[in-house]
Amino acid sequence: MGVLVIDAQATAACPSGHLLELGWATLPSGARDQGTERDEPSVRTRLVTLPHGERVPPAVARITGITSGLVASGVSPDEAWRELLADAAALACGAGGLEAMRAVPSVAHFARFERPFLERLAAAIPSDVRLELVCTHEIAVRLFPDLPRRSLRALTGYFGRSVGELRRSAEHVSATAFVWRELVTLLEARGVRTWSALRAWLAEPSSRPKRGKRGWPMPRELRLSLPDRPGLYRMLRTSGDVLYVGKATSLHTRVNSYFRKQRGVHERTLEMLSQARGLSYVVTESPLEAALLEPDEIKRHRPPYNEALTEVDRAVWFATNDLAAWGPRATPELRVGPFSSSVLLERFAALVRREPTAVAPARWAPSTEDFEAGLARLTRTHAELATGPSSGLAAPTLLRLGARLWREGRRLRDESDEGATPSSDVPLLAHVWTDEAVAAELESLVLACAHAVRRARWLSALVESSIVWREPGASTRLLVITGGEIALREDATDEAEPPVPEGHRRSRAARQEAFSVARFDRLRVLGTELKRLVGKDLPVSVRLAPRLVLSGARLGRVLAWL
Repeated sequence: MGVLVIDAQATAACPSGHLLELGWATLPSGARDQGTERDEPSVRTRLVTLPHGERVPPAVARITGITSGLVASGVSPDEAWRELLADAAALACGAGGLEAMRAVPSVAHFARFERPFLERLAAAIPSDVRLELVCTHEIAVRLFPDLPRRSLRALTGYFGRSVGELRRSAEHVSATAFVWRELVTLLEARGVRTWSALRAWLAEPSSRPKRGKRGWPMPRELRLSLPDRPGLYRMLRTSGDVLYVGKATSLHTRVNSYFRKQRGVHERTLEMLSQARGLSYVVTESPLEAALLEPDEIKRHRPPYNEALTEVDRAVWFATNDLAAWGPRATPELRVGPFSSSVLLERFAALVRREPTAVAPARWAPSTEDFEAGLARLTRTHAELATGPSSGLAAPTLLRLGARLWREGRRLRDESDEGATPSSDVPLLAHVWTDEAVAAELESLVLACAHAVRRARWLSALVESSIVWREPGASTRLLVITGGEIALREDATDEAEPPVPEGHRRSRAARQEAFSVARFDRLRVLGTELKRLVGKDLPVSVRLAPRLVLSGARLGRVLAWL
């Protein structure tokens, strides 16, 4: 059956929202392979101008990539609608109907969003062409009653194809056409072969049973066959595309845990599990080795459902001794690092300059008066800062304060982001900054910077290192790191000591030159795993030089900074 496929993007749902983009494609009857990766439908899109005074909301711009500047060069809603109607009329003629005198079969995914906008356009510009809109989401609900999610992204992935992160009409029309063709095949198997039959089928009362357990598309026997061994696993679409990469102490337990939980599952996880229909895995000799493989696998495959350990929009940074200047490469001047956040360095430099942006971005920062009140409170609280404004806000003094706070047991609120942004409990939206809130935010900032400096030293040391460890139920293992890369992984005897690293004489500057995002992540993961082993009182030794072997409590004191 020939159809018109439609997608709309808007500032919000109708009636308060305004169209931003309208996209459509015609799928003539008999175009069985149209909409596949190899033979895409011809999609037309039009950016649509906004009413005077209206702008694209920041949240909408973020998920669509459509800005107010882009839509300013678009066409009016009426013009976009007339172009769509012309193509709809041509489709009707091609199907043997009377010219511009019949209802045109049309599909959209989650059509209750598009329908009000289309009806508003149709009311403003009367035409003999009428769109008879059907929702592919509604069809999927009936065909897949137990599938965890039936969003356009979930369904497209279920059938073996990806959809880009940005919500743009061109890609969504193409994805909807792809899903439609797959649904048509399933409908025909049920005897629904014409448009009128489809309308009648949708009009029938739904026989969907009351929700019980979710029906996962992953074959049960596939996941149950996983070994009870440490390793790395990959969730796959039917096309072989990698959806997610994870590590596991037990592949069998970890992977099957996704499918046991019925409540409280994150929305992105449900969307991913709606597409995952295959698995691949790598068995490792220890959980530590599985953890080390994970960041490299994520960067190799760029799975859409991995958020951590990716390289997108990330860099490593090196700073001057006073952290006043920084850049993405180590130089004789920029020799402190690596850091994972330039925002953290920007905030620290603002604190040294006594600027309110040390607390929050300019839009939400406290006033100068509130900032000074908070800084005065911080100075009164900590003796290091009570020696005067000039010496009290010197970078070394602030870092010593942060180091003392860490030794006293203070920790980052979110150790994953080095305190790069203010905490969620600070009243940013209300723009209310008390001296107590400002002082707490500045305290967290110096703590985060002291932590980042200490961690950078440790990561630079691990660039040339060797480790011997043993985990319960596993043999003793040896790991050698050379230039930040894994040079050797093998079994070792229980009495073995880590060998002297070949590059132990390399200077810190030479080690810093080796850093990339990939090496930073790999060594950070290694440090976290070593901390885990020490925390469980398991045997582990790290050699950094001929006479520098760390183990036991001594290693634990170093790892406390990670």
